[in-house]
Amino acid sequence: MNPRKIAILSVLLLLLGGFYYFFEVRRSASQKAKAEISKKVLNIDAEQIERIGLKNSKGVLALEKRGEEWFLVQPITTLADTWAVQRIVDTFADGSWEREVTPLPEDVAGFGIAEPEIEVMLSVKGISEPKRVLVGGENPAGNMRYIRVNQEERLLLVRTHFIDVLDKNADDLRDKRIIRFKEDTVAKVVWRIDNKSFEAERKENKWALMEPAAAKIDQSRINSLIWRLEGLKFKKILEKPDHPFSYYGLEKPSGAARLMDQEGKSIASLIFGASKGPTASFFAKAEGNDTVYELSYDFVNDLPRPEETE
Repeated sequence: MNPRKIAILSVLLLLLGGFYYFFEVRRSASQKAKAEISKKVLNIDAEQIERIGLKNSKGVLALEKRGEEWFLVQPITTLADTWAVQRIVDTFADGSWEREVTPLPEDVAGFGIAEPEIEVMLSVKGISEPKRVLVGGENPAGNMRYIRVNQEERLLLVRTHFIDVLDKNADDLRDKRIIRFKEDTVAKVVWRIDNKSFEAERKENKWALMEPAAAKIDQSRINSLIWRLEGLKFKKILEKPDHPFSYYGLEKPSGAARLMDQEGKSIASLIFGASKGPTASFFAKAEGNDTVYELSYDFVNDLPRPEETE
């Protein structure tokens, strides 16, 4: 074939390929993206959500974002569980509907919207009016829920997991960590178990057992203790205990742990105990605080026991 014709055909093929990519592939991707956005329950940015009001069968509660952290502000004021709140935020920022019922039925009672199981109010930065979402009953197949957003003239059908993240009470959404600290601020750890006391210090980013001298321990076990203390959560909180501390085994605790900074100042200190009886319950208490925390397991078993040396 004539080289000139080959060159012309090659150019034509390139032009056709470019046309297909720019006008078909890219257009298809753009249309798909637009379709996904149009099926969002709420077209909002997760970072712009500032307040969440939630009403369900378990009560009424409110969450408020302060800086980078979420706080439970109703019915109590306390730090919220970041992960639990983020699931709610993501549900509304990223959640999509599957089907719609339009126009809006004259009688929404049959869809559970007149008396919704859950009502949510979202305050969004830059939007004057809160977003209101009503969660109603299940569809006949039982795999989706009817919801209504604001006063839209339609109902939306969403997957049933939508209700799972919203069917929460204050205890579900509060931060259950007993102590809060930054791991890199800890320079010394003192703990007691089996009526023996141990002390470890961080030197040049390595842990060394200082007391007792005739003992040794792998530094990974010290790191593990700090991580476990950082992640320790209560099962139940007793802000006004019904019994004296002796009832919870805290008058003569079975274990204790204290964290200190570089200057030797206490960062956090906990004692641990257990109630007596056929079924033991395990408890902890922070220094300088009368609140008793019930634990789901015996944390004393997590306290390391250094090996004695000759």
